Amino acid sequence: MSIFLLFSILIIINLRLANSEQFDIELLPENCDCRDYYGKCRKNGEKWVDDEGIWKYECDQKNTRFLGCEEIRVGENRTIDGLWYSCEQVQDIKLKYSIEPHCTNNEQKIRVGEEYRDGTFQWLCLSTGKWITGCYYSNETQSDILLRVGESAYNGLIQHVCEKRQEYPAIVQYFTQVRKDVDVKHPTNKGANRNFPEPIQKIINDDENVRWLHKSANFFIKNDEKPREFVRYLEKSRKPL
Repeated sequence: MSIFLLFSILIIINLRLANSEQFDIELLPENCDCRDYYGKCRKNGEKWVDDEGIWKYECDQKNTRFLGCEEIRVGENRTIDGLWYSCEQVQDIKLKYSIEPHCTNNEQKIRVGEEYRDGTFQWLCLSTGKWITGCYYSNETQSDILLRVGESAYNGLIQHVCEKRQEYPAIVQYFTQVRKDVDVKHPTNKGANRNFPEPIQKIINDDENVRWLHKSANFFIKNDEKPREFVRYLEKSRKPL
């Protein structure tokens, strides 16, 4: 009797293994209804997110079901805060989450092609990051005036300059100086001339210096923004060796 029972158990195990190999079905352990992308066991009805909340899943009747990306559902295109978001599943090959390229400044989202001010400097938002396009100075009425890179302007005896300090790596600076086309006397026995403001020099921080070379075009623009497109390849995308 015991030999017959053992023989029957072996036949059942072999049949289950043959079926699982034939139909590519995994025999899940107890209390494991689904497996996530990384192979971790999940229970029926459980929901979870991967990669810091980018991909959203659910274990539904022993099937791992993809729900969507961050704030939007799979197959949906939405506009959020003026920017478009897209979440899609390309057959069973990959998942793709796209966000319209943009820049951020003081938590404000800026669309590609728009210029914005940050302190003394004006920036242009590009799809690959940002680039400085000018400097601001205050005139005698305390109005802010924009100088493009390479331009200068006079306010009384003071010259305001916005220029490249050097070409490689490209550094833009804004500074003031006494204009050179007017003869200004500074008596040595009268102390400092209080009619002139203190000289100003502002330079883009070293970590914002950029290298503008054709062979490194992907890096010549400062780019500290987060990725705007995410792709997750699925198991069926793998090609057999």
